[in-house]
Order: sequence, then C-alpha cells, then structure tokens
Amino acid sequence: MASREVLKKIEELEKQLASLKLELTQSEPKKSDRLIVGEKVNILNPGRGQESHGKISKVNYKTGRATVSTTKGKISRIFKNLERR
Repeated sequence: MASREVLKKIEELEKQLASLKLELTQSEPKKSDRLIVGEKVNILNPGRGQESHGKISKVNYKTGRATVSTTKGKISRIFKNLERR
C-alpha cells in the first residue's frame, strides 16, 4: 500500500510541475529590441546645426531607418546611428 501512495504522490507532483512550467512559459513577456514610434533616442552622428536627441516619429523596418523629430526639424538615420535614452 505504501508504494501505491508514493506513486500517486509522484503523479500529483508531476502534474503540478507541468502546470507550473506552462504558467511560467505563458506569462513571460517578450521584450523587443526594435525601436518604436514615440521612443526617445540620442543621435550618434548629428550634422552641423542638428540636435543630438529627439523622439522617433516614423520607423521603416524594411529599410532600417527611422525619422527623429527634434526641436530644429526632422532627421532620418539608420538604426545603428540611434541609441535609446
């Protein structure tokens, strides 16, 4: 009888572990490292007379470019020339 009880306990624990594993995998939010509209960024290579920071107003993932709105106007840059603030 003791071995049957132990087997039942093991089965219950396996079920609990399986449900816990499902909860952990489902509740994990995926963080994207893509730049999104409205994000504040620093411009790594500003031209003469241009601001060095601003807010992204447009993003084109196909070309890999983003338009940054600054106080002095709009600037278009490749993603590698932008960094999050």
